[in-house]
This record gives sequence, C-alpha cells and structure tokens, in this order.
Amino acid sequence: MTKRIGSLFALTALLVSCGEAQAPEDTPREWPTVGAINAVADDDPLAEGQWRFQYDTWGVEILDGSWPPASFMLDLMESEPEVFGDQYARFGFVYDAGDDLPVGLKRGIDDDTRVTTTCALCHVATLPNGVWLGAPNTKLDFAGFRLAVDERWVASGGQSMVGELDREKLLRLGPGRTGAESGEFAQVVAVDFPPYFHLGSRARLNYLGTGRDLRSEAYLSIFSSGAGYPNPEEARVPFPSEERAGAFVAFLGQLESPPAPDQDAGLVARGAEVFQAADCGACHHLEENHLNPVVTVPTHEDAVELLPGVDPDFARGAILTSPLHRVLVDGDPEADPDEGDGGDPGVAIFLFFILDKGLVVVPTDGYRTADLRGVWATAPYLHNGSVPTLEALLTPAAERPVRWERDGFEIDTTLRENNNGGHEWGTDLPDADKAALIAYLLSL
Repeated sequence: MTKRIGSLFALTALLVSCGEAQAPEDTPREWPTVGAINAVADDDPLAEGQWRFQYDTWGVEILDGSWPPASFMLDLMESEPEVFGDQYARFGFVYDAGDDLPVGLKRGIDDDTRVTTTCALCHVATLPNGVWLGAPNTKLDFAGFRLAVDERWVASGGQSMVGELDREKLLRLGPGRTGAESGEFAQVVAVDFPPYFHLGSRARLNYLGTGRDLRSEAYLSIFSSGAGYPNPEEARVPFPSEERAGAFVAFLGQLESPPAPDQDAGLVARGAEVFQAADCGACHHLEENHLNPVVTVPTHEDAVELLPGVDPDFARGAILTSPLHRVLVDGDPEADPDEGDGGDPGVAIFLFFILDKGLVVVPTDGYRTADLRGVWATAPYLHNGSVPTLEALLTPAAERPVRWERDGFEIDTTLRENNNGGHEWGTDLPDADKAALIAYLLSL
C-alpha cells in the first residue's frame, strides 16, 4: 500500500453520514507513559489519543508489501549496528526508551509479527530541550531508510517491496520530506514534514488549505495509511470507530508549538515593528491562525505575487511558491495530452471517502498561509523544503542557494520538485531590518 497525504484533497465534499463496519476495539485500555517534554500524564483524558498518535497502527500492518517481519527489522540492529543500531539513529529516527523500535515505527496493533509506521513517525522530533510531540522530524531520512531496508531484505532472499517508480522517487527526497503524490503519479512531489502545532484552532488545514476542520484532516490521514481503503466493501482493514479515531483527533487538537530559544530582546522588539510595517500580518495572523488565508497560486502568464487586498482579482493575495503541488489536483500543463490532464489519478478514491464520512473539505486555488509560531523548529522552508534558512527566504529567489546539503543529501533546486521560487516578500528590506525580522520570527 502506497501512503498518501493531505495535499491530495482539494475536492468538494458533502456532509453524508456513514455506516460501514468498524475496526475491532481490541487495543490497550492503559496508556503507557510517552517520553516527551510535552507529553500528557497517563491519567490525563488525552492519554488515549496520545497513545494512538504514537503507537496505533490502525491495523494496516496486515497489508502486503510494506515492511519485512518485525524479527527481521530487529535483527538489522544486531547484524549491522553501524548502520541500523540504536534504533536506526543514523537515519534520524527518534529513540523510544519504552520500546525496542523507534518512535513512529511499531509492531502492528493487530499483528505484532509485522511492523508499520504511525502518525508519530514524521511529527515527533528531538529539539534542544528534548523530544517534542508535534514537531516535524527534519532529520528523518525515511526514504533512505526504506531503500536500505529493502536492499537487505532482497539480499536475504526476500522479494523487493519497493517498485521501480517508487525507488526513483525515493531517491529524490532526502531527509525531512516525503512524496505528496499517490503511487500511480509519475512525478515525485516533494513535501516537507509539516508541524502539528495549533491544529485545533486552524480553519484551513494541509498545504492546500482544503481541510476545514481537524476531524476531516485526521480522518483523511488515517484513510491514507490504508484503513478503510479503497472503500468499505473492499477494504481489508476497516476504518476505526468514531470513538477510537476521536481520541486521536482530540489529542492532535491541543498540541502547541515549543518555546523558542532566547533571542536578543532589542532585535526582537525591532523585528516586531518590521513585521508590522512590512504587512506580514496580512497573511500570517499570529494569534488568530483561523484567519490565515489560502493565497492563490496564479497560473496566467506574467503572474506576480500580491498581498491580500491589493488586487480585487486576487482578494486573498497571490503567491508563486512550490507550483508542482497544485499539479496534483489542477492537472499538469507539462503533461502529454494523450495521457490525460496530468492530475493525480488517486484523487477520485479520496473523493468517495470524503463523501461517505461527511468530511468538510473544499476546493482551493492556492496554499494555506503557514502558522509562524514555532517556525524556529521547522527549517528548511517552503512547502517542499527547498530554502535552507530564513536568511535565504528573505533573499530574492534568483539569489537563493541553488544547490545545498540537507544532512548529507543535496537539494538541487533546478529539479522541478525542488523549485525554490516565490515568497519574495521582505527580500528588499535593508539588511538591519532583515536581521531584526529574523530574530523576531525565531522568537515566536
């Protein structure tokens, strides 16, 4: 089963009640302590949701072709400790002191002889003050890990679990990124692991801003892992009950950004003034992220970037970042017309799920504005992770680093999936104002 993520879901949904069979609720009723700075206590009402975030595989481990058996995965740590030791630390996994497998890669909840990933895989990170739930694991080279495991599995006599197209796409990702496209889509659409901060107060979720509430987004995430896929009649793994999924949603909704490292107070104060003077708040509403708009990605020739309210034809503004993401739902202008419009063929399956579950999902014409709280912990920047630092983001796109290393992996921005253009706001500020603005942003 190829995983899919939220940027596929720019489709209109109706509110429809569902009545399909639910997954059995045979999971632990005592929730073990999770080792993280912001973890809730075992007796907290949110403890079940926290456990599901970290450990619930939703039963999708029974699906074929994902990972070798759990015994093989554990043996790798012993047979090649220099590569796979310390719970695969070399690949950026977060150590789980309460288990023999790392955060985000767990034995199946229904079949513990198999392993699969959980939601925590990409959204738990080690920060300067310790492990933080909801932070993007920017160090995790999941693509490299999957290829390395498959190589050892094949060498042991197993059949490869990575198809040729998937292999080609995995080789182009590197740390901190995954593919937003379905397995059938020929082009890799690189996406940075997003932070899970302040999700409960957002009115627009995922990069395209198509999810209008957290329940809708979380349900799509579970579905994208394989639970309930492709529909209730054909699904090998039923979709979980409202109670089970609801605990997961409740926990996600209360995660907040970590406290920022100390910055020069004078620079921060000056940076707040620059933020206001440069009208950054027209898009980034710091304490009211439900107001963050979906900024249009214009497709006409000679398009320019605009702040909201400047042009009545683009009331929510216009931005030119990461154009490949819109291709998934809008179609690809570079596609061969004899092979369709170039859109992702996996989208239709999600539409049926959206209708069946009564999810609140709407089409958009652009990208949701990022919540800047905790931005210090989320580098590199833009949806595809193509800009290494805030300093580079405040540099004109033509002068941004063309090739740079992300934990040993080269990001080549001449490749389509690594386009680093757009978001030219603030690039013409004086150097002193840029430094102050960056200090302010890093204090959020």
